[in-house]
Amino acid sequence: MKERLLTNWTLWRITRFILSLIFIINGVIKVDYILILGGVFLLGHALVNSCATCASGNCEIPQKK
Repeated sequence: MKERLLTNWTLWRITRFILSLIFIINGVIKVDYILILGGVFLLGHALVNSCATCASGNCEIPQKK
């Protein structure tokens, strides 16, 4: 799990992480639970770098090496 959190930080993953923090902070300031929920959802995606609807990553597209 530690390796998954610390590796493969692409521009898209960083963008999801920053947007999630913005959503969560704005949601707390405005007391908007939907915004907080959206931020937590994006934060989860950014941290594990995976789709929540995929069962064990079986819908991921293999990377060409």
